[in-house]
Amino acid sequence: MARPKRLTKSWWRWRRNPLRRRSDVVEAWLGAVTALLLCTAPLIGWWAGQSVDRTLHRVARDQRAQRSLVPAAVVESPAAPGTTAAPGAAKAAAATAGTDPRHGDMLHWIAPDRSPHTAKVPAGLEVWRGDSLLLWTDRTGVLVPPPLDDTTASTHAVLAGVAAGSAAGGALLMSRQLLVWRLMRRRMDSWEREWAAVGQDWGRAGADG
Repeated sequence: MARPKRLTKSWWRWRRNPLRRRSDVVEAWLGAVTALLLCTAPLIGWWAGQSVDRTLHRVARDQRAQRSLVPAAVVESPAAPGTTAAPGAAKAAAATAGTDPRHGDMLHWIAPDRSPHTAKVPAGLEVWRGDSLLLWTDRTGVLVPPPLDDTTASTHAVLAGVAAGSAAGGALLMSRQLLVWRLMRRRMDSWEREWAAVGQDWGRAGADG
């Protein structure tokens, strides 16, 4: 049974042969080292994913500790900020006027430190739970995005691990290709020098050519 051509070619680089050059041995060792290092790429991805996972879950815990959902009320008239309406009444009034109550202009809320706030709130920061309107704020009542949840943190960690492992493997393969290209250049230069040394007498009588 004949050996595969690729296997025979690779094994030839390791045999003692008068035609084998030093660059052949270097290329063979380079391939072996690259294959060994490629086995560590998944470990690099796992380590990066675990590091990102720990960091993001710590950030999520800190955000949950520093941010709170506080009830808010839609202000009926921007000209009279002291007058507020219950979320259900504001919702009914807005529906009668033909507008969406989930995109109210002016909201009023009490911060965890008991300070009152009234301001225009982007619709993306409003949290509706039935007829209850809630806002994410920090301790002083400043509007903030929702805290990072565990599912999102885990997803980002997995993506970071895959990206790190792929980047490590890609860098190894690109480095090997660059080194092989340099070896081929040196091999071609060596052949040109040897050809120039013997080519002057090539074909002449008595030159063994």
